[in-house]
Amino acid sequence: MSPRNKRPRRRKGPAPAPVSSPAPVAWWKRPVTWLLTIVVGAVATWLGAVVLGMINQWKPANELAEQLAGRGPVVVLDVKHVPYPQEGAFNYVYPAGADLARLDAERPDDPAAEAGAVDIERSTWEITLVGTRDEAAEAVDLRPVLVEPCRAPLTGVFEPNPSQGDSQKLVLVTHVDRPNPRMLVEDPGGEDAGTPFFATHKITLPKGEKNVIQVRALSAKQHCRWRLELDYLAEGRRQTMVISAPGDKPFEVTGSAGDSSYTWVYLNSFDGCRAKDGSKTDRLRITGAEYAQMVRDGRTCPY
Repeated sequence: MSPRNKRPRRRKGPAPAPVSSPAPVAWWKRPVTWLLTIVVGAVATWLGAVVLGMINQWKPANELAEQLAGRGPVVVLDVKHVPYPQEGAFNYVYPAGADLARLDAERPDDPAAEAGAVDIERSTWEITLVGTRDEAAEAVDLRPVLVEPCRAPLTGVFEPNPSQGDSQKLVLVTHVDRPNPRMLVEDPGGEDAGTPFFATHKITLPKGEKNVIQVRALSAKQHCRWRLELDYLAEGRRQTMVISAPGDKPFEVTGSAGDSSYTWVYLNSFDGCRAKDGSKTDRLRITGAEYAQMVRDGRTCPY
């Protein structure tokens, strides 16, 4: 081969690098998404303002919030049983199936609230009310309404207490075992004692101000269960609300049964009575028959 036919070979250079395409942009980072978010937010804000404006033409916003929360013009903040000796019942009767081991060990501070006891002859409750409107509500009537006809007095486990005298503070008293019971003024020695309270009085319930009503229900011979109905004036009309004991239970009081009708009787520790074997105890429990005989004999201790 002649030299002229010899051609120099081309050297192959490095292959060109491939051109990379730009990485995709996340959808939430795209400008169009921002724009849509701004537009939707503005529309939602505008719609909310329009709807709220329409609602406020019917009722102010603060009252609407209270209505949505289930709060009317008058709210019951608390219903509290008043035990002995803070002017509650002097005597109690525990259910026939009460836990005697527990009662033998210690007397509850509030037998009604802690051990299911029922007040005998008088049951006292404190009810705390508060108004929720700018214009004060007015309570114009309060009355007990029986959930069933009164029945014979309860028996079971009886616990008497010595009387410490009545308080001089004003309370409302009602005889639930009488027809059409009304709230009367209990004011020993006062001119209004025994008169219907709401015939000449009303209770003003300003917004946010607590008002405590003390109610004392009496029953001489029968076992009665009831709820309270409160009539009040608010928002230009008369309204009624029902008040129950804690747990949505009816209030309860029983008349006194005969001494021998109780299964068991706890004697007051102040008398220092000893058990039949001569041992000392703060919680002496005797039968109803033993208690009845002790009372007939005029004794403070059975043995």
